Amino acid sequence: MDTNKFEYQIERITNPSESLQEDLWKRLHDYSISKLGDDSLSSKEFFAILVKKGETLIAASLCYLFFKGLNLQLLWVAEEKRGQDLGTKLLLEIEQEAIRLGATLVFGYSFGFQAPKFYTKLGYEEVGIIPNFPEGQNCYFLCKKLTKDSP
Repeated sequence: MDTNKFEYQIERITNPSESLQEDLWKRLHDYSISKLGDDSLSSKEFFAILVKKGETLIAASLCYLFFKGLNLQLLWVAEEKRGQDLGTKLLLEIEQEAIRLGATLVFGYSFGFQAPKFYTKLGYEEVGIIPNFPEGQNCYFLCKKLTKDSP
């Protein structure tokens, strides 16, 4: 009998529960903090900032703060509200919240058909690119270092 042989079960879950997601992120975060050796990096928070008119959602963001960096997972503005500086105001609000939470940078990505120029116009630096993803487009990785004076 081969004692070095292990049997594994692989399972695919569609729409994993919030508790499973939290558990997996916690496991990875705890491991990462143990390797970084800096407890000041242990703060983490997942949050959304919403812009509503009455009960109607007109803009929103999803953000995940970890290692003193804020991962801007998405920023969305209703199509009929674009071009009215709402995205800029929301992004500035996100940056102020990031600073309040102790973040030193904001990072995320935008596809070429979305708004990479919006971010670079507001001080974000292109730090990477996946060419031809999705096909015929590019995916841009963007980052902005924050200071207490950052608008």
